[in-house]
Amino acid sequence: MNSLSLRTKVDAGGKLSLQLPQELANQELELVVVYQSIQQSNKKDLRSTVDSFYGCLSDDPILVDQQSQKEIA
Repeated sequence: MNSLSLRTKVDAGGKLSLQLPQELANQELELVVVYQSIQQSNKKDLRSTVDSFYGCLSDDPILVDQQSQKEIA
């Protein structure tokens, strides 16, 4: 048994088109379809949240002390 994972969209009529690898041509297959709905995130809301934090640390820079590092061969 082999598996194939893909992300696709079902059309308005509920039809799904599936194309399998060429090496499976002219073979009889038994298929099992397992699906999970993908929730669309609202990118505009995320973008506005990120934009609202832009520059919030400009008055408080992050300083990093450099430490000596030994090379391990």
